[in-house]
Amino acid sequence: LKPRALTIHSTPFGNEPSAHALTCSAAAQQVTMHGGYGTTPMQDFESGAYGAGPAAMKSPFSTRKRQTNLASLVACTFVPVMTFASVFSLMSFSLHYSDESTCKALSFGILFIVLMLGWMAVGAWRRADQGMQDPKWYTFVFVTALIAWIFAFVFGNNNFKMNIRPFMDIMNLNIYPSVDPAQYRGQQLMDAGRIIFTEDSHLDLSVSMGFRNLDTYCVAPITSKTAANATAGGVPSYDFWAVGINCCSGHAPDFHCGEYNNLNARSGLRLMRDDQRAYFRLAVQQAEAAYNIRAPHPIFMYWMQDPMAEVNAYQDAGYKFWLVGVAGYAGFQVILVIIAAVVFSKFGI
Repeated sequence: LKPRALTIHSTPFGNEPSAHALTCSAAAQQVTMHGGYGTTPMQDFESGAYGAGPAAMKSPFSTRKRQTNLASLVACTFVPVMTFASVFSLMSFSLHYSDESTCKALSFGILFIVLMLGWMAVGAWRRADQGMQDPKWYTFVFVTALIAWIFAFVFGNNNFKMNIRPFMDIMNLNIYPSVDPAQYRGQQLMDAGRIIFTEDSHLDLSVSMGFRNLDTYCVAPITSKTAANATAGGVPSYDFWAVGINCCSGHAPDFHCGEYNNLNARSGLRLMRDDQRAYFRLAVQQAEAAYNIRAPHPIFMYWMQDPMAEVNAYQDAGYKFWLVGVAGYAGFQVILVIIAAVVFSKFGI
């Protein structure tokens, strides 16, 4: 064989593609157009091929984050409001009166649950680098729930002392009808909550008195026309006294408290405030010395026509205070949640 003939029939590599090379080239082009393995991010941005860069991947974290924020907003609103309503109810109503120890135990049990929220908040801060939980909302719900518990405990106890306990005390005491103040002594009606006096009973304003200690504590005796309130020695005796605060001068018989001028007033509602009783007793002692009268066992009462309406007013005031308190705190909590959401999102705190 001559070398020239061999040169004529051989083709240098790369100068003229063979049929096999053309086939491989076409296949590679087809793979590239349809997003094959090894394509660049720009080629696969629309096709979403395997091996594309991070910009082409749709992360589910944003959806999960929106769901978590919604759940956080609901929890941060619901948990503190329920904490406030529960403790406020326990401290305000009849359980506090009938079984104070159980009421306090339940209230402090709720406080323990609130403190557990604080422990969860600490754990969330420790795991903050994992990105699974948002410690800010855990901290927010703990702090606001703790504030809710403190407010509910304090204001619920105040509502109980000012409204519910006087109502319960009076309802648990006796009612005495047709009582002649000239014939009865205070020792006979020590368990009286409401007293309905006889038709001829009235206030003796001529021997009223007041004792001043910041406020003026005013007293006037309840008497009747049927008999003179006198002892064997001839000294008048009065055991039933109408009372009021800041409704007399304190140095003259000018008692004008409550329904003193109501001609239909014949009833008395017993004073239940222990912190005021001592001052009214001092006013009675001043009247004893000034008018030469006796009051061996004084019972202090609010002079009125319908004591039952006043009793129900205590209960109504307690329920109104509870309703306004729960509604007010719920609105306050919603405002706090809105502020926290704005601050956390705007400033990236």
